[in-house]
Amino acid sequence: MTMTEAKWRALIATQEKSGLSVRAFAEARGIPVTTLYWWRSRLARGTQPVTTTVPALVRIAVRDEEACRLPSRPDAFELRLRGGIRVRVPARFEDGDLRRLLEVLQRC
Repeated sequence: MTMTEAKWRALIATQEKSGLSVRAFAEARGIPVTTLYWWRSRLARGTQPVTTTVPALVRIAVRDEEACRLPSRPDAFELRLRGGIRVRVPARFEDGDLRRLLEVLQRC
């Protein structure tokens, strides 16, 4: 049992013994009533809270625009990825094509 879960179990037990309604107890303690109801429901079901997965962040280095320009196409740019992979992107590219290419490269 996590410390947070233990805290909410104790708080809910205190509310039940107090004789106050959930709303009155929450307001007296400065707790959002919806939070107290949520914890009561979760603990009654014995389920774990839903967690969301956050995608991993990828560190990138942004260089001066002039340093990234390709000599043959001044309006193009180059992406340098992990593992020494370089992707040269022309000025007039389809963003969907580039997005698909980057998705494939991220899986490598």
